[in-house]
Amino acid sequence: MATITISLPNQIAIKVDSEAQKHGFASRSEFIRSLLRRYFAKEQSEFEQFQPKPLEQIKLELAQTGKYNQEFIESIVKGLGKSSFYDR
Repeated sequence: MATITISLPNQIAIKVDSEAQKHGFASRSEFIRSLLRRYFAKEQSEFEQFQPKPLEQIKLELAQTGKYNQEFIESIVKGLGKSSFYDR
């Protein structure tokens, strides 16, 4: 078994300890291994086929969020336009 060392902020480590104890895990490592197993099992079953949207729709949806300026939105749409899904 490989060993991986991670650093966590104290508050996160306290939460990890609390959750591990609450769910009956013997250690932090057991708890984190369980989370990783779930993540990887879930990841394999959640792939869905990419369905491209019209670039104008993407542009509109990005603008509607109010989070991005027009220059950024244009650069995203331009980049997507060059991708294999849109450059046909």
